[in-house]
Amino acid sequence: MIKKNVFLVLSIVTTLFSVQVFAQPQQAHLSWNSIKKDATSNTMTITWADNNHNKGLVKYGIDQRLTKTETATGKYSDTAKNYIYHATLKGLQPNTKYYYKCGSSEGGWSEQFSFTTAPPFGSKSKFVVGVWGDTQDNEFNEQFQKTAVIVQQLKKSPIQFMVHMGDIVDNGSVGKKWNGLFTTIQSVAAYAPFMPVTGNHDVDNDSASKGYQKPFPVFYDVLHLPANNIDYSYNYGNTHFVAISSGHAKGAEAAGNFTFAPGSPEYRWLEDDLAKARADKNITWIILYMHHPLYSFGWSHVTGWQNRITPLVDKYKVDLCLAGHRHVYERHKPIRNNEVLPQTDDHVYQKPAGTVYITNGTAGGSPQGLGGKDMPSMIFTNTVKEYNYAIMTIEGNTISYNVYNQDGKKIDYFTLTK
Repeated sequence: MIKKNVFLVLSIVTTLFSVQVFAQPQQAHLSWNSIKKDATSNTMTITWADNNHNKGLVKYGIDQRLTKTETATGKYSDTAKNYIYHATLKGLQPNTKYYYKCGSSEGGWSEQFSFTTAPPFGSKSKFVVGVWGDTQDNEFNEQFQKTAVIVQQLKKSPIQFMVHMGDIVDNGSVGKKWNGLFTTIQSVAAYAPFMPVTGNHDVDNDSASKGYQKPFPVFYDVLHLPANNIDYSYNYGNTHFVAISSGHAKGAEAAGNFTFAPGSPEYRWLEDDLAKARADKNITWIILYMHHPLYSFGWSHVTGWQNRITPLVDKYKVDLCLAGHRHVYERHKPIRNNEVLPQTDDHVYQKPAGTVYITNGTAGGSPQGLGGKDMPSMIFTNTVKEYNYAIMTIEGNTISYNVYNQDGKKIDYFTLTK
């Protein structure tokens, strides 16, 4: 049944992109754009695509009458070959369900969607996060199909939002790949904010020798993240999430352009952000996520990146560090100061003195080689090549992390408590 549904989705999407004409606004997805401490409780940004240049609007409300209206900003994307609109709803009530639709009177309206705002900042109430990465959507190949399957799996969980480890598409310079991705994930991203980092497939590598790897312009057209930046942070309940762009490239490093080099603007921003979060009594957990892993078997450039970031991870006692890039699933023992700490229970981290590192990197990109069991810090790594995603539940002083393959079979789990 799942295969039939996936092929039905693919046939519909194929038809849409072969003619590039939308019968109504498409690719609706949510995000948070504000840098305010309580932004997830009282704001929501809605982005969508349309073939026509109209007066874009969002109609919304706490019931299906949709009594409120917000005007959108729209622009033509030369890469995506359509108009991209976005609107930020402000003054929302915490922990409240809202209904909405987007579009215009002239061009038509999307179907009706809904979302629920976060509880008040500092709340220790339960929330659920979808974790995935390396979708690498490449039109209609196997990656595209597996992403569609994992989207269906994510929809089965009551997720409040999603974090994505980068390599969102296979080639960030090609508009139809972004169109395909956002059409595929609309059924979940129109209900739960999509908060990604950039991966090496999402950025312009040709200019890497001249400077840092930068996202292609279309990235800023289709994604509206805090402060419209690729390095950003936000709070949800009692948890502080920090997303950073690892931007590794041999050419950039040869030119001396190290992303997050000590003293660089992005390094100073990260240290300031982590320091403020760790000093805030409303924040129990700090979760850092990025594309390139800080600890991983089989990635040859890990040491340079590790040397730049782990001193801050250790100094400000980051609890959990998530990454992708490697198309595997890996979980490590707690690590601090590059030293592996003892772990008595493989599935329970009880007040660990170090940071737990996870690689969650195969939600579409082809699974890579296995290995790493002999790595001193490794607790779990795949024994078979398979796609994966995770459901992370945070409630008070406990994080529960469950990892599944594309068929919804649990392949690993752990809890982290304070």
